[in-house]
Amino acid sequence: MYHSFHSRFNLHNATIHPGEYKVSDEDIIISTVLGSCVSVALFDPVKKQGGMNHFLLPRYGNGEVTEKSLIQQEFRYGLYAMEILINSLMKMGSRKNSLIAKVFGGSEMFEISSRVTNVGKQNREFALLYLENENIPVISSDLGGPLGRKILFFPKTGKILLKKLDSVRKIKNIKDSEKEYKDSLIPRVDRSKDDIILF
Repeated sequence: MYHSFHSRFNLHNATIHPGEYKVSDEDIIISTVLGSCVSVALFDPVKKQGGMNHFLLPRYGNGEVTEKSLIQQEFRYGLYAMEILINSLMKMGSRKNSLIAKVFGGSEMFEISSRVTNVGKQNREFALLYLENENIPVISSDLGGPLGRKILFFPKTGKILLKKLDSVRKIKNIKDSEKEYKDSLIPRVDRSKDDIILF
């Protein structure tokens, strides 16, 4: 997480990256940049507090996201990202049935092969299905398409500012960042512990 000062709004800005989240009841900005990743911003209009996550499903199978697939291993990162965001808001005093959601990202930025489904599509399907199953209404969203997005979320008011990113350099930076993060989630095999030694 990167902390800075947003001179335009005269507010503290917390920038979250893949695998991170932030909740607050203060007058700050929570920002992020999205490609195929998804961010869910949750807001409690009663308590005037909110939070946002940024997640990527690191493993991809073929087929649509279904209710059954929510419990499968490849969605553990998305489940964790959603549960920790909701639980953190509840620790601050929010009630789950007061929360409303805004969902962003899930761009189609990576080439699709026969063994890898659309990464952005799976991320956005997961987010929407999770929220539906948890009875958290999605009041706005901006999902899919070929472009990146910059999101500014104001957790004290629930306001969102969105900017589409279409420059080649920015899109390449987003792709590189997401690929690096995805690769870091895939366990490496430790061959030093193999029982069989070839000679």
